[in-house]
Amino acid sequence: MSKRKGMSFDEKKVTLLAAMQGEASFFTLKELETLGKSKGVIPQAVKDVVESLVADDEVQSDKVGSQLLFWALPSQRTATLQNKRQKLEAETKHLQAELQKLQAELTQLSSQPAPTEEEAATLRAQAAMERKKCEQLRSEIQAYERCGPAKLAEMKKLTAIAKEAANRWADNICAVRSLFLRERRGEISASQFDQTFGLPEEFEYLE
Repeated sequence: MSKRKGMSFDEKKVTLLAAMQGEASFFTLKELETLGKSKGVIPQAVKDVVESLVADDEVQSDKVGSQLLFWALPSQRTATLQNKRQKLEAETKHLQAELQKLQAELTQLSSQPAPTEEEAATLRAQAAMERKKCEQLRSEIQAYERCGPAKLAEMKKLTAIAKEAANRWADNICAVRSLFLRERRGEISASQFDQTFGLPEEFEYLE
């Protein structure tokens, strides 16, 4: 005769919860060990099973005097399921709203014509000019470190403006690249696009 296979942890949870709801009473941990044993759940596993049920809000617990009591009433089970349902419905509604928003954005992007290679090259050249200008201003700041605070503040302001412009062109290039790759899906990869238009591998925003 084959040896009977023991219950899994989830099966122990279901068995003990059903037993507690059937009794509709309050239990100490010791009493739950006895109850569990009568249903085939070994006493050594009861503590972990009960803690898991409490974490799942399937079982309630409270300390009365020096004793910690546990209980699971059918009415509480219904309330717990209703709360979970409300949470899932709210999350579903939120995700549906996000999906509609993304679909609208995708529709808007898809309706825009793909940029020509000439337009992409122009954007790349303008971005490179802004980056070069920003680097030049940074070099000038280093040269003017010993100048008065007014001059230094002016140079820092110009650098911030140049950095903003460079990052703005970086945004434009990223948008153009996304549109181009979507229109030419399967024909050209992102790395091929970067190589064709001379975009460096470390192409990123200025900090």
